[in-house]
Amino acid sequence: MKIKKFVAGSMQEATKQIRHELGTDAVILNSKKIQTRRFLGLVKKQGVEVIAVVDQDYSDRQKPRRQQLQAAFPNPGTPPEKPVQLELANQVKELKELLETRQHEQPVDVLPEPLKQADRLLTKQGVSAAVRTKAFSRLISSSFQEGEEWTEEKALLRVTDALAELLPENPGEQMAIRSKYVVLFGPTGVGKTTTLAKLAASSVLEENRKIAFITTDTYRIAAVEQLKTYAELLNAPLEVCYTQEEFKAAQQKFADFDHVFIDTAGRNFKDGQYVKELKDIIPFDRGLQAFLVLSATSKYSDMKELVRQFSSVPIDQLIFTKVDETDSLGSVMNLLADSKIGLGYMTNGQNVPEDIRYMSNASFAKLLTGC
Repeated sequence: MKIKKFVAGSMQEATKQIRHELGTDAVILNSKKIQTRRFLGLVKKQGVEVIAVVDQDYSDRQKPRRQQLQAAFPNPGTPPEKPVQLELANQVKELKELLETRQHEQPVDVLPEPLKQADRLLTKQGVSAAVRTKAFSRLISSSFQEGEEWTEEKALLRVTDALAELLPENPGEQMAIRSKYVVLFGPTGVGKTTTLAKLAASSVLEENRKIAFITTDTYRIAAVEQLKTYAELLNAPLEVCYTQEEFKAAQQKFADFDHVFIDTAGRNFKDGQYVKELKDIIPFDRGLQAFLVLSATSKYSDMKELVRQFSSVPIDQLIFTKVDETDSLGSVMNLLADSKIGLGYMTNGQNVPEDIRYMSNASFAKLLTGC
């Protein structure tokens, strides 16, 4: 029996050493984390110390079989690389592997020092470990260069860019409203009607568009009156629709208008019946631009469930309201990264039409990190 201690930068590297020196029959008895050499001059690199053992007699008995397999399936040769380049490539690859194997853990322990501050900021914002890990993995794969000096400010800017790259593609600002029919839907209390009025007012005041309103919100007594007030201020007609036939008749009535903004009832959409009722009145087709409106103050799990409930509805983009009522946007980042639905607008107050902004991926990432 042969016992030996191995010191390596990672378990993968240690395993390779063990197989090389003790063979594939070796068994790991114990392992622990240690600090090893500095990584790219930035941080003391995490390493491992592993103790392995092999039964030499058993291993000797297996050698003929292994030799037969090696003869039948020889390994192709690889061209040699320059030692410095190989070392750097190995370090970057190793750090990326460490991050990828810890997607649901805290990645900060294996990060270079300048990135640790960025990781702590994102953690405070509520960005999930999985999303942070993807961002850091993408960053390390593309940005680390030999001899490059990193400050915390520079690292945060690079992380911001990496987060933006994780978000689904969305059209440019000039294509914010790109359909004739624009519908907003979502749960109660998120401010759909006020947000709809902001979009409509922007179309009239900034783009000089001819607009009209349709509402299917017949559940709240004050809902129609609220939208009617906005319609009068914007000199726009309003139709109230209870059925799909009435909705189609309103579409024909407004055939010559540039944009028709459609308001819907806020309901408890955890009940799938309400989603069905929405689809029974509004024919969701290619000519309709649909926004799911969510509150930025909501829990990630609740927002994720709402997106799931609306999976049968073609959602073009998401709108997040009440951004001014929260200090953390991590749940928004998590939802955008996981749902693959693009970001549309964000609102930060009740003023019409001022408190709304179309957000590019880069703009949102900067808002998230404070860059």
